[in-house]
Amino acid sequence: MLDKFLAANMNRHEAFAERYYIRRIEIGSATQKKHQLGFGESKVCRYCGDDESATTFKEESHAIPIFLGNKTVTDLLECDRCNHHFGDHFENSFAAYTLPHRPFQRIRGRNGIPKYKDQEFRITASDQSNLEICALGERGLEAFEVEGKNQLRFPLTRQPYYPTAIHKSLVKIALAMMPAQDHALFEPLKKWLLRKDHSPAFSGSAPIIEWMISGPVDPNQITCILAKAKKSYEKSTFKFQLILRYGNFQYQLVIPLPEENGKNKIRVFAPLLMPDSHFREYGIPDYCEKSFNSGDRVVGEMSEVLIQYEGIELSNR
Repeated sequence: MLDKFLAANMNRHEAFAERYYIRRIEIGSATQKKHQLGFGESKVCRYCGDDESATTFKEESHAIPIFLGNKTVTDLLECDRCNHHFGDHFENSFAAYTLPHRPFQRIRGRNGIPKYKDQEFRITASDQSNLEICALGERGLEAFEVEGKNQLRFPLTRQPYYPTAIHKSLVKIALAMMPAQDHALFEPLKKWLLRKDHSPAFSGSAPIIEWMISGPVDPNQITCILAKAKKSYEKSTFKFQLILRYGNFQYQLVIPLPEENGKNKIRVFAPLLMPDSHFREYGIPDYCEKSFNSGDRVVGEMSEVLIQYEGIELSNR
C-alpha cells in the first residue's frame, strides 16, 4: 500500500508540473526575511480597489493567516479596511476550524501557541518542543488509551464556524499571491469576499481536498503554491488552484472562475508536499473532500487526534 501511494504521489507531482506554472512561497521560520507581496506596486487595494486617497495601508496584513504561524509573508496591497473585514467576517471561522489541532502541532500564532480545553482534558505547550496533556476527568489519561498500543486518542470539538468563511479564507490567500495581470478575472470573487454574509460563491464549486498527515512535523514550516494552467491545458483543466500545507494538514482548492462554473473540467490532483521518507516512517495520510459551500453555522463538530508515545511522564499538578 505504501509503495502504491508513493508511486501515485510521484505521478501527481509529474502531472501537476506538466499542466501548471507554479508560484511558490516557503516559510521555515518566524524570524526569516520578510516577503512583501506587492512590493514596488502602486498602493491600490487588490480587493476593494481603493487607493491611499480613500483608505489607509498602515497595518501589517498577513497574506497567510498569522494563526497558522505566518509572521513573515505580508501583503502591501491589502488596505486596513479590508484587513479588518477579512479578520472579522471569515478568518475567525478558519481559526476556529483549525484551533483544536494547532496546540498538538505547537503552531505559534500572534499570541503564542494556543490551548485546547474541554471537560475531559487540557492541552498546552510551553514551547514547540514540549506538549503537556492534563486529564481533567476521574479516569485520567487511561480513558484515552488505545488498547494494545502506545497511543492516545483524543476527541476534539471545533469551535463554531461558517463553512463558506473557510472557503473565503483560502481564496483570499490565492488572490494575495496572484500576479496583477490576472486579477481582472476575479472581480466577482472579490465582491464575494467583501460581502458580510456567508452566502456561497458559486453553486457547483469543486470540493476542497483536505489531507491529514501523520507524524511529527516542523510547526514553523508552511508551503503555499498558486498554480496557473499552461495555455495548452486551459480548456481541459481548471485554470487556477491553491495548495496550502501547514502542520499536519494540506488543502487543495480550485479558485472559482464564473466561466468555469459547472464545466466538466479535469481536477488535477497536487502531490503531498512532504518527502517520501516521512511517509515511509509515519504512514499514508488520510484524505477527504470538503464542500465548505454552506452558509449555515456549524456547532459542535467533532474531530480527533491520535498520538503515538514512547513513554508518559505523570504529574499530579
